[in-house]
Amino acid sequence: MKVLRVFFFCCLSLGLLCSVSEKSPAAGKIVFSSNRNGNFEIYMMNPDGSQQVRLTNHRATDLGPVFSPTGEEILFVSDRSGERDLYIMRADGGGERPVFRTAPAYRDDPAWSPDGKKIAYSQLDRDAKLLSVYTARADGTSVTRVVEMEKADAEEPVWSPDGTEIAFVVHGEINWTSRQIRFINLKTREQETFLPDDIPRMRQPVWSPVHNKIAFVWIRPEHRQQSIFIANRDGSGLQQIVDVLALSPVWSSSGDELVYSQGTGNGTQIFKINLVTHDVTQLTHNGSNYAGDWFDPSVLPVSPQPQLFTTTWGEIKSRD
Repeated sequence: MKVLRVFFFCCLSLGLLCSVSEKSPAAGKIVFSSNRNGNFEIYMMNPDGSQQVRLTNHRATDLGPVFSPTGEEILFVSDRSGERDLYIMRADGGGERPVFRTAPAYRDDPAWSPDGKKIAYSQLDRDAKLLSVYTARADGTSVTRVVEMEKADAEEPVWSPDGTEIAFVVHGEINWTSRQIRFINLKTREQETFLPDDIPRMRQPVWSPVHNKIAFVWIRPEHRQQSIFIANRDGSGLQQIVDVLALSPVWSSSGDELVYSQGTGNGTQIFKINLVTHDVTQLTHNGSNYAGDWFDPSVLPVSPQPQLFTTTWGEIKSRD
């Protein structure tokens, strides 16, 4: 009887392992949105730009894809119900469904928490006509408003790698064009401004998964330029990464590469830059394309986290 129990446990463990590997990409993948076929859909490709595959096929606009921490699911934005809202699907593009089962609301800018249990997003307050930052469980329950501004929008939230902070953008507080990146401590609710500026125009913050750095888009009117910069969490070590019109930065899992979107004579295309060698590679060539997220299964967590189904996988991986 004991042998049977052991056999059953082994089969169950292998079943979970197969389940994860079947649902998650087996190799590194980049998800992005593209209008190459007439309207914006979600696509996936290898980090070198090969094997570009469409995941969604809907007459609506589908944007902003982000992988769950294990790569099993993808959050994205769509107006397929008549209003922009959050949807989720498997990594193979199947099982599309709305995140929330409540009354329709304008929701945007989805982001996963590092443990995969929660999401952050921006939502429009219909009375105030302003965006606020919310968090919820990944199934759309336990909704909490985290940031609410009196006379400005709070948008584009992104979690810190340790899950203690959320970086977000305050839009329109100084004037209608101003965009300022701030951090909120999720325990104390204290806020801190990133790179204070009299007339800030910073947006699209993304946290490096392995370094305490932020990549972001900075519009500098005096230089007539919108480009991508990186800096440490405390604002030190500021560097301009590219000197072209660029947006939508996305980190590699190793933190030594970025993908971004750049305007060209043939639409907006996705490029990749090596932050060590500064080599640049163009990944897309048709339509307008916007980088969404980069998943790499080689850096899945190996510590026991039952909610991510990584315990067995991590034990096996550590023996390779």
